[in-house]
Amino acid sequence: MKEFLQRNLGYKSISLVLAILFWLWVTSQGTSQTLDRDPTLTLSLVTKNTPANSVIMTKLPSVRVKTEGYNPSINVNEIFAYVDLSGSEPGEHEFEVKVDPIPNIKIVEITPRVVSLQLDTVEEKMLQVTVDLTGQPAPGSRVEDPIVKPSMVNVRGPSSLLNAVDKVLVELSVAGASDTLQVSRPLLFRDENGSAIFGPDPSAETITSSPTSVDIIVPIVAKELESKRVPLNAPTTGTPAEGKAVRSVRVVPNGVQVYGEAEALDNFDLLNIGPVNINGISRTTTYEISSDKVSLPDGLSYVSRTSFSVIVEIGNAIQDKTLYNLPITMKNLSQDLVLEQPLPAVSITIRAYPEVLDPLTHEQIALWLDATGKVAGEYTVKPYWQLPAGVEVVSVPDITYTLKAKAAPENPGDPDDPDGSDKPGDPNKPDNPDTKPSVE
Repeated sequence: MKEFLQRNLGYKSISLVLAILFWLWVTSQGTSQTLDRDPTLTLSLVTKNTPANSVIMTKLPSVRVKTEGYNPSINVNEIFAYVDLSGSEPGEHEFEVKVDPIPNIKIVEITPRVVSLQLDTVEEKMLQVTVDLTGQPAPGSRVEDPIVKPSMVNVRGPSSLLNAVDKVLVELSVAGASDTLQVSRPLLFRDENGSAIFGPDPSAETITSSPTSVDIIVPIVAKELESKRVPLNAPTTGTPAEGKAVRSVRVVPNGVQVYGEAEALDNFDLLNIGPVNINGISRTTTYEISSDKVSLPDGLSYVSRTSFSVIVEIGNAIQDKTLYNLPITMKNLSQDLVLEQPLPAVSITIRAYPEVLDPLTHEQIALWLDATGKVAGEYTVKPYWQLPAGVEVVSVPDITYTLKAKAAPENPGDPDDPDGSDKPGDPNKPDNPDTKPSVE
């Protein structure tokens, strides 16, 4: 028997391989279709060259294409009817239905030949997420305000549908719950009547959001417990790298809800997170701190385990800079007074972050003295100044100046002879206007 099975083993192996190849070829033919003689095809309509930020608001119809000819190598699944939307603007437009040429096949008729499509502009906006809670918690428990992360989402869709979105919400049942619920839920879009919003094809997703779902914490606590939202503070230890400084320290979220007896909550007004060690850091750094590493006073608790983000913004340290030869002006000087000497140019030292100091010019700084109510005399004062935002004056010198009365004008004239007719010195004028000059 063994010898029989081993007889002509090579031929048997070749036959088995050929049988497998033939079976694969036969099964592959069932997944593709070829064009028979003179068929009428039903094709899906697709779009090409859709303008950026545009969307089709019309459900695309099927297209019947009558052909002549025969080409057995053509797969019907690779043939499409299409419309070209190049250069189209929002609104309703008619487009010619086209089919790319098929070798050895003649396109006799396309039905419909023209389709009317509505185009809309894709827009986006930030919207608040609301939580729709249903049901009642377990006896002896109560529901606190839910916490949504993130509380705002970016909603994107055709302008006509986006304008109809009145609410972005998640739905959650608290029926029978005795402990805090912490779940993730997809976002739903509703109009002002609370109805779902659909596009031309209800099966297609027309309005989207980023993110597509949110995390929800619904505090379920004993009825006898009180709650209070407490702000968060994050102290730091250490110093940043050389030449760097802390610009700001933020805690996200900026507060947390705590629960307990009213007496325990009364004197609890601030929760410290950390401290966080910033020693040697040279760039903005985020520290994640779990709530179970932050101690609460006795008798108080969180609604659930959470985490806090401490964001330490690091930038170049504040620097000082001295500016030289800055001019000073005098304002509100009385018309009867003048400066005895011109005001000198001065040097001042200012302080700011390097990105503010470096592009600063003399023209952005104004220095002046105010002579309102001043009389003749000597004064020593500090000037007033006006600087760009973020710039602070470190030092500015005192200015000493002297005011004096204006000098009387020279040759004011004789009050008894206002026109100056009695002044001697003009030989061409007679002393007596009634006497004519003699003629020699």
